[in-house]
Amino acid sequence: MRNQLWFLIVIIALGLLLSIHSQAKIQSSVQSEIKATAANQIIELNKYLGGAEGKLNNKPALNFKFTNASGSPENTCSIITTDNYLRHSKNRLENINLSESNFYFDCQWNGTYYFLSNRYRTYAEVIIKQPDSQFPMSMHIEAKLVSLTGERVEIISGDISLRRKPR
Repeated sequence: MRNQLWFLIVIIALGLLLSIHSQAKIQSSVQSEIKATAANQIIELNKYLGGAEGKLNNKPALNFKFTNASGSPENTCSIITTDNYLRHSKNRLENINLSESNFYFDCQWNGTYYFLSNRYRTYAEVIIKQPDSQFPMSMHIEAKLVSLTGERVEIISGDISLRRKPR
């Protein structure tokens, strides 16, 4: 009986140690995620640089370029979408973890290339606001991208007019 009691105490102690170890790993993982989120860079786009025709997956596409108020030529973000996807998107372009092959978003910012990935949680969403008598066509952009080194960046914008302003 004494041996059974001792064996039961050892099993309970081992279970408690494993539980404490698991909780420590979970807490460490959560803290790492919080640090990674806190370290995210935020880029606010507010200037349309222009558009061009091109190709995406060998289909006719449109390419739109944006930057921020500084307008630095080495800091740009690009939207490229096929004509067909743009026409049938109901004014909302979306790509989550590279789920959409007809729409892509990336940025070249301060010497780092940021992109959509299927290995990390990334997404890009563009809401297109159609023109009316008061306002030109505009785009609202939100994205979370990653670099080759795992650095994350968040892209935000207000409504950016697609009318190019004279330089």
